[in-house]
Amino acid sequence: MKNRSTIQRIKDVPISRKLFVIVGTMAVLIVLELFVLWFAVHSLSSVRALVGAEGLWSKAEKDAVYTLNKYARTHNEKDYNNFEKFMTVPLGDHKTKVELLKQNMNIDSARQGFIEGRVHPDDVDGMIKLIRRFHDISYLSKAISLWGKGDSVIAELIPISKSIRMQVNAQVPSQKVLDSLLQRVDAINENVTLLEDNFSYTLGEGSRWLEHLVMEILFSVALTVEISGLLFSILLSRSITRGLNEIIQASDKIKRGDLTVRATAFSNDEIGQVALSINQMAEQLIFSNEELSEFAYVASHDLQEPLRKISVFTNLLEIECKEMISDKGKVYMEKIISSSLRMQKLIENILQLSHINMTGEKFTAVDLNAISTQVISDLEIKLTKLNALIHIDKLPVIEANMVQMGQLFQNILGNSIKFNNKRPEITVSCEIIDGNQLPDNYWSVVPYKFSQKAISNSHKAQEKFCRIYFKDNGIGFEEKYLERIFIIFQRLNSKSLFEGSGIGLAVCQRIINNHHGLISAQSIVDVGSTFIVILPLSQENFLRPSTL
Repeated sequence: MKNRSTIQRIKDVPISRKLFVIVGTMAVLIVLELFVLWFAVHSLSSVRALVGAEGLWSKAEKDAVYTLNKYARTHNEKDYNNFEKFMTVPLGDHKTKVELLKQNMNIDSARQGFIEGRVHPDDVDGMIKLIRRFHDISYLSKAISLWGKGDSVIAELIPISKSIRMQVNAQVPSQKVLDSLLQRVDAINENVTLLEDNFSYTLGEGSRWLEHLVMEILFSVALTVEISGLLFSILLSRSITRGLNEIIQASDKIKRGDLTVRATAFSNDEIGQVALSINQMAEQLIFSNEELSEFAYVASHDLQEPLRKISVFTNLLEIECKEMISDKGKVYMEKIISSSLRMQKLIENILQLSHINMTGEKFTAVDLNAISTQVISDLEIKLTKLNALIHIDKLPVIEANMVQMGQLFQNILGNSIKFNNKRPEITVSCEIIDGNQLPDNYWSVVPYKFSQKAISNSHKAQEKFCRIYFKDNGIGFEEKYLERIFIIFQRLNSKSLFEGSGIGLAVCQRIINNHHGLISAQSIVDVGSTFIVILPLSQENFLRPSTL
């Protein structure tokens, strides 16, 4: 429970702060990686310098032995001076070694010893840190031990060199004594050579070990940086995507009229706050719609009576006072009657829309053929007057609200007749499809009794739909209006050319939503329009439709 609470607290952290933490963590890891890289380069550089110092130490020892042998032969003081000069290298390194092994090292003395050993000043501090830092490692510990043995053996050259010098400077030098002393020098040289070989080999082993260690650290840090960055990005991305998908799905359903849906707030960050705002908006829309529907119903109902009286009494006035009214007055009377009739039609449409919002779903088996026949019968006068041609294929029986299906066909066919400046030709055709042929987002919007997040293809295939095409040869409309035509009070044409309230297609959209269907349109100006209605044959697996 505690872990879940901690995880939830992390989820509730604002996204900006999460990003700041992620970027800050990545920055720290990158700085750590750069530090490790600097440490690696610095350490390997120090190893290189230590190997170079070993080479200088070995070469100086060989040169010292060579010049001492030469001095024994030539008795030239210059050769002895060269011997002493070469000996300063191992003696300087010896001075540094002694300081490095002390508990309280004198750093200046250690530096001076390496400088006397001909080590470059820029490499001195790195070499000292390397030896002090890794002196307990077996490779370096062994190398230091060999270094000490070498120093002890080389130190024997000094008293021997003094004995050789005494013999050279004697009144009568003894060649036998000189030869004996030179034999001891050769023995020392051979011994030092063995120690030098072991020292070089051990130092090489240590160098390779350090190289592998540095590479492992670098790889580990780099891998940590990459994995951490990827993990943080995936977690944040999944969190944001999950919340946004929930909001998008809820918004789509609300847009289609289902105000019962609520977005799940997975966290209390900005995404969660938006989800809560969506839910509050849906609650407010429910309240507003209820008030608006009730107002529209009452207002429209109450407006019908005075308008009916205006129309009736205007007609009576025209009949009773026919002889007394001038021609201009008759024109005025016609305009009053025409306007009242148009107002009555508008009120009827508003009542129709509010009635759809207020009635519950009463689905029965509805024969769309019978519906279309009844609608054509109702439109017979208009069809005859315009000499319209209308052809309807055999339509299926579906589970639907009969009254609403009649309104749907009435509005679509009525528009095809109304918005036409030539002889209307209308074709209604139908095909049966399964759920796999619908857009994927349909299943994330329409309430379905199976899991809406992962409806299987087999479930989709089991659902059968009828796709009905209403094709006409009317005036059409531009593509940019496709998203607007189903919004209430949207009129795309001049009032002087075509009468209309802009409610008919909004009513169709509500009806389609109530029946878990889809409606769309295709149109070309002056060629015609095709309205495509998709309705499920059965409502069995669909949840209670929205009545808002």
